[in-house]
Amino acid sequence: MTPREKFLGIGVGSVLALAGSQYLFSSYKNAVAIRQTRLDSLDNQLFESRDKHLAGAIADRQMGDYLVRSLPSDPERARADYTRWLFDTITIVDLRDAAVSYVNSMPVGNLYDRYGFKVSGKTDARGWIELMHAFYSKDYLHRISEMTVRPAREGGLAVDLTIDAIGLRAAAPNAPDPESASSLVGNFQTYADAILNRNFFSGPNQSPSFKSPERLTTDVGKSSSLSIAAEDTEKHALRYEIVGDAPEGLAIDDRSGALNWEPKELGSYSLTVKVTDDGYPPQSSERKFEIAVVDPPPPPAPAIPEPGFDDSTQTVLTALLKGGGEGEAWMKVKTRGTTLKLRPGDKFEIGTLSGSVIEVTAKFVVLEINGKRFELRSGGVLSDAAKAAML
Repeated sequence: MTPREKFLGIGVGSVLALAGSQYLFSSYKNAVAIRQTRLDSLDNQLFESRDKHLAGAIADRQMGDYLVRSLPSDPERARADYTRWLFDTITIVDLRDAAVSYVNSMPVGNLYDRYGFKVSGKTDARGWIELMHAFYSKDYLHRISEMTVRPAREGGLAVDLTIDAIGLRAAAPNAPDPESASSLVGNFQTYADAILNRNFFSGPNQSPSFKSPERLTTDVGKSSSLSIAAEDTEKHALRYEIVGDAPEGLAIDDRSGALNWEPKELGSYSLTVKVTDDGYPPQSSERKFEIAVVDPPPPPAPAIPEPGFDDSTQTVLTALLKGGGEGEAWMKVKTRGTTLKLRPGDKFEIGTLSGSVIEVTAKFVVLEINGKRFELRSGGVLSDAAKAAML
């Protein structure tokens, strides 16, 4: 075998080996991917199974709660028990000219039967609320599907209710009345306040809020100018009052919230204020304030009076120097004891006058103030020359 044939054989073998390695690696990679896909699928199935198990447990628990609250599955027992409970209820709340009637029953699939009842009678506003509280406190599977409340001719209210009650097919034929009260209804007073004290023509009245900071400061020995401020979102009128003890001699204006007080001693004093609006029902807020009584600030330092003269009235052109350059104008400000040496282009501000130097000659200097140019000759007063130029 020639060397060329050897090299060719080695090359072909290397290619075959590389192709085989690539095939094995690709097969391994595909196997790992398939295995990971199966694992992910099993994880998803496990999660779905847990979700279904949890949902089933929740449903079982909910169904157990419904069975406790259901009417008996026996239709005759269900109608009799619920009718008896309705009669007991209207007797307790003293519903006058009361009537209770069974309307009909309707099966809903194989799950439950729905029973219809009607209740009517006459009472006052409190009796109506007592009837509603008694109805919703009883933890039956029932609801008021229709209610009419209207003024009665002889006074009070005429009440008509249409009621749906549920009897589950899975309930016991002689299931007892629910013993526990509904968790959705509290005591009667809380229930009644939310209805009787409600404004039916607007939203619930909101409590006013304080705007004043909790810490206030006033000077000792002076009449206080402090005021407690509050605001009400519905723009109701507000009334202020002090709660508990107050510093000696302190009073509050019940309408404006202004504090009337002349503190005699330094220190920190506590004050609790209550603000009440005139909404329906009235709402109020309380806040505790701390009042710091401090020494009054020292009197302000006396103002330094401004001089009663204008420096420009005491400024004189004393010299005009004209050499090889542009020249200089010397103006002596007598009130300051200084001499200004000004060249063309220089700006100046002397007393009430400010301007610039335009030209310096051997006999005069040309100045510009407020767009007006004028000459100031040697020995001349700046204010006089400016005044003459402005005329």
